[in-house]
Amino acid sequence: MAFQGKTKRIQQQFPSPEELYLSGTLPRTNAAVDGLWLHQGDVIRAYAEHHHKTPDLALELPTGSGKTIPGLLIAEWVRRRSEGPVIYATPTKQLARQVLTTARREGVPSHLLIGSHKRWDILEQSAVEGAEAIGITTYSAIFNSSPKLPEPRLIVLDDAHAGEQFVGAEYGVTIRRYEDPEAYEVVLDALSSFLSGLLLQRLRGEPDPGAHHQVRLLLPAINPSALAKLDAALAKLPAPYTFDFAMICSGLASCCVYLSYGGIQIRPVIPPTFENRIFSRAEQRVYLSATLGSGVNSNELLAVSTSSGCRCPPRLHRALDVDSSCSLTSQRVGMRSV
Repeated sequence: MAFQGKTKRIQQQFPSPEELYLSGTLPRTNAAVDGLWLHQGDVIRAYAEHHHKTPDLALELPTGSGKTIPGLLIAEWVRRRSEGPVIYATPTKQLARQVLTTARREGVPSHLLIGSHKRWDILEQSAVEGAEAIGITTYSAIFNSSPKLPEPRLIVLDDAHAGEQFVGAEYGVTIRRYEDPEAYEVVLDALSSFLSGLLLQRLRGEPDPGAHHQVRLLLPAINPSALAKLDAALAKLPAPYTFDFAMICSGLASCCVYLSYGGIQIRPVIPPTFENRIFSRAEQRVYLSATLGSGVNSNELLAVSTSSGCRCPPRLHRALDVDSSCSLTSQRVGMRSV
């Protein structure tokens, strides 16, 4: 008797995420919200009409205006179109759990994929990979040296304004002197050509008031021989530095070194997210934020290539362009009154 594979359930299609929500198809609980706010409906309607295929799209909704539900509805609408896996990412595990609670309350099928992939439920992981449920995860599960998530059709990145801190932390080597003095000495020796004899003496000796709180910025790329020495030193460091170095080794020449008595950090100015297959091979990336374009240095956020605007109500939402130089540029377009 031949074994038959699991038959994929046919999902009912809707013209927009808004109509999916209003149809009553989603098994919402009694704790679900009463309905969408006007600006939430405008945002998801504009997405379906104009930006379903936009590679990179940033949506700005102020704090308290409700980012999670539009993000989940967009994710569920795309998932139902059977175009591939859908991932919803947050900066922290706590936020991921909050999104899962909201998703289940609103009847959006989803599973939590956080922490070590070895502890993920195999059935839940398979459901996400087969686009039977949305995978809710963290930035660190995407941006690491060996991500285990499926390559998605869509990634929704929640709280994108906080993304630089969490994404940038994955692309760098940080050595704390008091935790690993041997590794500190090895890397300090590789950087010695950038330092004066007096400063090097102070860094190697007992804490000196003149150098203890100072942080120096070094650019290894200006000295090819020193760069090669630094590369060799980092390559010899044991785990966990091995995995950290794997994230930046190909672009070490573009990295900055922050040197102090207490530690050494080596990281690029802009994380090379284009090298990450989960992020770069997604057909679309949607960034949800409360403060994009308002005091946020988006050059340091996520390296992306293209984007376009989205029609939205004034003050409640703005569209952003992502240009080829990896920056997010604020642009007001087609405002509509509430």
